[in-house]
Amino acid sequence: MRSLRLGFTLGLELPFEQTVEWATEEGFDFVEILLDGPYARERVENRSESMRTSLSDAGLDIVVHLPFVPDPGSPFTPVRNGVIAEFRAGMELAVDLGAEKVVFHPSSDAWKLGWSESECQAFVHESLDELVPAASDRGLTPCLENIVSSYYDITTFPELLDRYPNASMTFDTSHALLAGMEEPAMAQFCREYADRIDHLHLVDTRDGDEHLPVGMGHIDFATVFEGIAAADWSGTATLEVGTNDLDTIALGKRHVAKLLAD
Repeated sequence: MRSLRLGFTLGLELPFEQTVEWATEEGFDFVEILLDGPYARERVENRSESMRTSLSDAGLDIVVHLPFVPDPGSPFTPVRNGVIAEFRAGMELAVDLGAEKVVFHPSSDAWKLGWSESECQAFVHESLDELVPAASDRGLTPCLENIVSSYYDITTFPELLDRYPNASMTFDTSHALLAGMEEPAMAQFCREYADRIDHLHLVDTRDGDEHLPVGMGHIDFATVFEGIAAADWSGTATLEVGTNDLDTIALGKRHVAKLLAD
């Protein structure tokens, strides 16, 4: 592959400035921040200038992940409009932080007994019809992520890419596996849609969506990387890990480096 720029998810208990310094020392290219918990937009937007300065001083970039609890596919119009407003505000913060990519879920948590699959899709589309151009208008690449719990898992994601030609994709390895896609099929998908994938979530797992660093679960990343390399792909890749332990994150980075060197 031409270039894979590696980062990691900033754990909710990790202090921003100190972790950014550590990331530089470890040779990471960027951090990914989830705008929730301690890093929720309303909690950090007054710190955006100092956070951007810390990133600049460290020579690091940033990817912003919008919160996944607010439901852009809600069947209730005021709720859906509120989520759109929050996501727009999150995009504004992403710009202030110097991000070029924004990740969010094209999902609906509507009650399945009360709303049909086609209705849930329509709710998602109503939000994306506004959010995809909202990101582009701000100079951000909208990187829609394949998920597990909604209609747009990896098996149906090509439909979403066809519908939104100006959107890009975040390919999540754990979500793909949990949706029934084995590693050879992941490699094929990455080859076929390399021109639409701008961002990767490199997530390992043993059972469920565990958010383990690469090399600590059962996913055969060597096979996945073969597909990515065959497409001469370049882009960003996040170790989307569920840990605040820096040594564990660093071990995941070493596993990725070894796989890319082989």
